[in-house]
This record gives sequence, C-alpha cells and structure tokens, in this order.
Amino acid sequence: MKFFIAFFFIVILNLTILKTGVLEYFDFKIYDVISNIVSINKKETNSSVVVIDIDEKSLEALGQWPWSRVVLAKLLYNISKSNSISFGMDIIFPEVDKTSPINMIEFYKSYFSKDVKIEGLSEQFFDNDKIFADSISKLNTTMAIYMSNDDIKQNECVFHQNKLNIIDSSSVKYESKNILCNIKKLQQKSSSIGFINSSQDKDGVFRRIPLFMKYQEKIMPSLAIAMLMSLDSVSLDKNEVSALGHKFNIGIDSNVLLNFYDKSWYKKISAVDILLGKVDASVLAGKFVLLGTSAVGLHDRYLVTTGNIFAGINVHTTLIDNIINDDLIFQPESMKYINLLLSVILSMVLFFYMYKKMHLRFVLTFAIIFVIYLVTSFVFLVENIYISSAFFLIPFALYFFLLNVFVIFEHYKEKQKFYIDLTQAHSSAIDSMALVAETRDTETGAHIIRTKEYIMCLGEYLYEHGIYKDILTKDFRQLVYRASPLHDIGKVGIPDNVLKKPGKLTEEEFTLMKEHATIGKEIIQNALKENEENGFLQRAFNIAYSHHEKWDGSGYPQGLKGLEIPLEARMMALADVYDALISRRVYKEAIPFEQSEQIIIEGSGKHFDPILVDAFIELKEQFREIADRIR
Repeated sequence: MKFFIAFFFIVILNLTILKTGVLEYFDFKIYDVISNIVSINKKETNSSVVVIDIDEKSLEALGQWPWSRVVLAKLLYNISKSNSISFGMDIIFPEVDKTSPINMIEFYKSYFSKDVKIEGLSEQFFDNDKIFADSISKLNTTMAIYMSNDDIKQNECVFHQNKLNIIDSSSVKYESKNILCNIKKLQQKSSSIGFINSSQDKDGVFRRIPLFMKYQEKIMPSLAIAMLMSLDSVSLDKNEVSALGHKFNIGIDSNVLLNFYDKSWYKKISAVDILLGKVDASVLAGKFVLLGTSAVGLHDRYLVTTGNIFAGINVHTTLIDNIINDDLIFQPESMKYINLLLSVILSMVLFFYMYKKMHLRFVLTFAIIFVIYLVTSFVFLVENIYISSAFFLIPFALYFFLLNVFVIFEHYKEKQKFYIDLTQAHSSAIDSMALVAETRDTETGAHIIRTKEYIMCLGEYLYEHGIYKDILTKDFRQLVYRASPLHDIGKVGIPDNVLKKPGKLTEEEFTLMKEHATIGKEIIQNALKENEENGFLQRAFNIAYSHHEKWDGSGYPQGLKGLEIPLEARMMALADVYDALISRRVYKEAIPFEQSEQIIIEGSGKHFDPILVDAFIELKEQFREIADRIR
C-alpha cells in the first residue's frame, strides 16, 4: 500500500510541475549550460556565409533608411560581380518606392493636381522598382516574406516553382493564415522566397527556428532553406530533412535548435564598402551572401544561448552554417515523456531504499544516476541531440529532496523518542537493578549475555525473512535485546534454600519458584507507573511476566496461549530454555547440544511458538557458536 501511495504521489508531482511550465523553463537553462560546455570551436574553418550589413557606417554615408531602390540596385549589381553562389535578403519590400520619379509625378498629380515634369532624365531611370527588379534577376536571389495569423497587409504574392521534395509533411504543424510579400514586380524576378519568422522562447532567449510553415496547403521554407533550395532540391520526410548532401532531423512544428557560434565566426561587410567598390570580389566568391542590417532600431535583437545579443540576420547565417557544418541540434519531443516516465521509475527505486532504511544506498543511487544521466546528456548533445534533460533531472532531484526532508524528519522524531525512552529507561533500570544487587543466583551472569545474543540472532533472522516484520522493527529488536537481562529479576524475592537447591524442587518449592515471574512483573510495573509509554520497560515487563508461558496454554503465571503471549516473551522462552539445557546448574549437569536441540524441536506447538522453532532449526549452528563463545 505504501508503494502504491508513493507511486501515485510521484505521478501527481510530475504532472503538476509539468503543467506549471517549470520543467520547460529549467530545460531551457540546462540546455544553455550544456550546449555552451560542449560547443565546438570553429576557428579551424570559415563561415560559408557573408553578411552585407546596412550598418551605422552605411547609414551615415548614404542617409536614413529606407534607401532609394536605385541605391540597392547598385549594391546588388556590385554583389553580382562576385560569383557568390546564393543571395538572400532579410528585408521585405511590400510597397513601391515612393522616391521613383514616376511615383513622385503621380504623387503631385494626385494630391496637388500639379503636372510635374522631370527634365534631363532618361526614361529607363523613371521606375526605381524596375531598376531594382532587374538587379535582382542578375543574382540567384531569395527574397523574404513574413507569415502570420494576425491581420497584416496582404498583396498579391508570387510563388515560385521551388525545389522542395515533399515525401511526408506530417511534421509541419504550424499553418499561417496571412502572408506579407514583396511587390509583384520584385518578387517575380527572384529565384525563390522564404519566410523570416523567428521568435524567442518563453524565457526571452532565442534558441530555435522553424524551417517550414503551411500557407494555403503550400509548404513554405524559411529564408535559409530557400537559399539552399536555390542550389539544389531539399527533401522533407516526416522529421528528416535532406539538403545539399546533409541530413538532419527537425522537432515539433518543424523546429530545430540552433548552435550559435562565437561572434568572431560571423563575417560582415559594410554595405557602403560594397557600393564604393572597396571590397575584393573574391571575398564573396563561392559564399552564401545575405543582405541585412545591424543598425540600431532597424533590426530584431536576440539574446542567444551564448549570452550574446545577435541581430536577426545572424539567425539565418547560423542556420545555413549549422546545416553545412552538421551542427543543427535535434530535440525529440518524445524524450520529454520518456524522461518523466524514467524519473517515476527511478524515484520508486529511491523510495524503496528509503523505506528499507538503506540510507547510504539511497544517497549513492541518486548520485550515480544523476551523474550518469548528465554524462549521457553531454554525449547526446555532442551528437547534436538534446534529450530534454530537465524533464528527468528536475522531478528526480525534487523527489530526492522531498524524501530527504522526510527521512531527516522521521529520523529526528525516532531519535528524539529513542533517546527520551533510553533516558527514562536508564533511570528506571537503575532503580530496578538496585533490587537485583541482592541476588544470589551466581549461575546467571553468562546466561544473561548468551540469551541476549540468542534473541538478537533470532529477531534479525525473522525480520530478514519477513516473519513478524511489522513488530520486529530495528528499535523493537534493540529494546528486546536490552530488556532481556531483566527476565529473571523476580528471583530476588525467592529464598536461597529454593533458589540454590541442588536437587529437584518439591511441589511447594516449585510453586514458590514460579512466583518470580509475578515478582518481576511487580518490580517493573513499579517503574512503569511514571513511564507508561516507555518501550523499554514495556518489553521488560512482558518478558519478566510472560517468559514462562507456553504455546499450548500450560505455562504460568497466567496460562496464556498462542499469540496471546507477547512475541518478546515467546522469544525469551525459547532462548531461556535452550540456554538452561546446555548449561550446568546447581541442580543438573549440562545437556549436549544435539539433545538440547531435539528437546526444543519437540516442544514446537507445545512449549514454543512453531514459527520460532522453525527459525531455531535454521539457526542451530549460530546458537552453538554463541554458547561456545560466551562461557
């Protein structure tokens, strides 16, 4: 029943902390710590991506953003001479360029009814968007789109015949209702499109990005994936993606965990330097080139797992390099539930050790499992798999803590009670033993020590074999061990001529001798008046008063039968008779072990508890060893 209650408690505990979101929060933090420890230094290779950065330097040189698209066209034209393999823009152009001469003429006519003429400008320069579109067509250009379920401005979106090979799209769960595209004139000149959606986790740290989303039954790739697709087909099969000869797994909602590099890894070139022709074209040759911005106020800022603040453009840079370097990290959703189940099972192991009072094994088991799991988490992360460690470590550690609190509390209560009982018993025993000082029975010294050892041996055997286990606790066995010497304390009231008589007692003398059980009861009962709840005195009382009772009811002084006789008295009866048989007394010689053992066995069900006799049969050799050792 206790194990069922413990199991039920552990399950409820796990479900509770799962529902609160605590596990997810700690999972983020554990991932950050482990990923930073096992992160690989990439200085021996170079990034496959170069960012053309519309930075503060560029804005200072060319003015505020947005720039005229003629300027952007010039920028793309210079990039096109570099032999880059793929070009992407982390910028969306949903409106026409208002600085185009053709649009300015229309503006003055619509708002001021003025016909404005622009002299000396060739007609080919009247439409900035057309000029920009022509430059887009000269590059293998991937343009950005934004997908959302919020109400956003939508215009006609041009969809390209992409190279996405859909085998099984079941891993793509997120579906967008709305989409923000570039103006048709620009987007139709690009080779592909990809979304730039990304968001932080609940704790404000950016770790993951979706690779695919649905829109009107179409599977849309992210900007980085679209850039890869502009070179070769990308296949999607459930949670496995193949791109440019690299295979990797995606998690729930097609997410992957990004493996961020040190800031020095990312290669950036100021846009104004490209425009002015200050950059050697070989720097961009064979590279993925991304156009974006790091200027303050113009870009998303993300706190990433390394503790650095990254511009949004670095998200796409990281994704491309992660794929090419096989550094993407996969987080299987199923591991969360596997870990929770594992924590329940191993927490039950801890409960078992605690229940058995195996405290050292309890602590060592926790420590070993905890360390093994941490090492396993490191090993998996080195292989680019994160196994959601917090979903095991936190419930397991929390349950260990709660068990420790319980053990400490119970241990404190037991110790307090034990020491109080011991102190009271010690005081009472001193009073009782003052009466024993007058005893004249010189044969009982070693007898007392031996019978204590027999009883301890018998009690431990019964407990280990699950016999009378609810009674024979460790404290009970200790109390019986300490109380057993008082079994014959009542003999202080028996005259010498009876107590030390060398021959057989007469019927009257035996009647007098039997009084020692009642006398012993009265002596200990006197001490119990002030300590009614004292466990030591209760055991001593039962032993002194009832150790001459017999299983069949023929004993004295009360004629108790079977289980009416307290267990400690039944144990004392067997130990006392056995030691009396094998020992020399004033009235008899010692009986050999074999004969003594046979007498005990024949007394099963008559004099002695049959269960105790069965245990004695298994312990005969140990009883002999005690008898030989304590002479």
